[in-house]
Amino acid sequence: MFRRGGPGAVLAALSLVISACASTPVNKSAEPAESKSTESVAEGSDSSVFTLELGESVGIGGVSPEIIDTADGDFLLLATTMSQDKVYRSADGTTFTPDPGISLPMGSDYSLVQRPDGSWLLYFVSFDVPPGEPGEPGMPMEPTPIDPSSVKKTVMVATSGDLKTFSPAQPTGIGQDKPGMAWGVPDTYVAPDGTIMMMWVDEVEGENWEVLRTASSGDGLTFTPNDGFVISDGYVDPYIVRAEDGDWVALLSTTPAPQRLPQKIFLARSRDGQVWDISPEPLLESSDRNYLDPGAVQTGPGEWLVILSTVERDNALTGPYDYVSAILREQ
Repeated sequence: MFRRGGPGAVLAALSLVISACASTPVNKSAEPAESKSTESVAEGSDSSVFTLELGESVGIGGVSPEIIDTADGDFLLLATTMSQDKVYRSADGTTFTPDPGISLPMGSDYSLVQRPDGSWLLYFVSFDVPPGEPGEPGMPMEPTPIDPSSVKKTVMVATSGDLKTFSPAQPTGIGQDKPGMAWGVPDTYVAPDGTIMMMWVDEVEGENWEVLRTASSGDGLTFTPNDGFVISDGYVDPYIVRAEDGDWVALLSTTPAPQRLPQKIFLARSRDGQVWDISPEPLLESSDRNYLDPGAVQTGPGEWLVILSTVERDNALTGPYDYVSAILREQ
């Protein structure tokens, strides 16, 4: 939840969410990355090959989508967006309509994990927004401009038995040590041994670009950060597609630093969730658009529905962002 500030601060923080969910550049002197083809394949550690086929816009603007399938066969999409609608439902993964029956806690970068008993853990990023200046009596309070580098972020967790109502949120123990934009977009997932894991974007001393760190939890409520980081060199927006014994698969985007645009989608493989091999060729790239914040749900053997954000190349940190669909296939 937003812990400080009035209505104006809340609106300003929501604006901050949209503009800063993708982390900012850490190093501003690196050379631009080479442009590659818009569609390619990635070879996994077990010789399987992945392809990503881009679909159409789903008609929703936002970043950091989370998508799951529900017990009734529908898809549920949780959006980080300036719209009042935060939850959308779809029967086919193509046409999404708002679901007013679900009210999410205020925050961004939602991520869901289902417990063995069928209940849910909802993770999201909370912003410690400084209080705004009071407005004139009788006048509506305008959003207060916020410097993203001055805002600290914390990952919160709430529980739900029905995915309609949620418990009061509590801190997970994962948060920024000091303010800065290059932090967040956490993904949570279950490791083969049942441990609940979290992977998120951070910046650490001695690294020129963003890194990905992990944390572990036995109960899904309180997390302990693992030492060091698992991926470096400006890969961001992680989404764990699969976490099985000896076979982990992740989708990643790349830093929105101007020198490294456009943002691309890559596939990474691991045998233990700690040491990752990233394919040298992107799964998805366009010369004039950024692709970021992938989320996925399995729809059949070797096939996943992917929802990701896209924005024009030169508007990587300002938007407007649009959700598009894609199909990830393993052969």
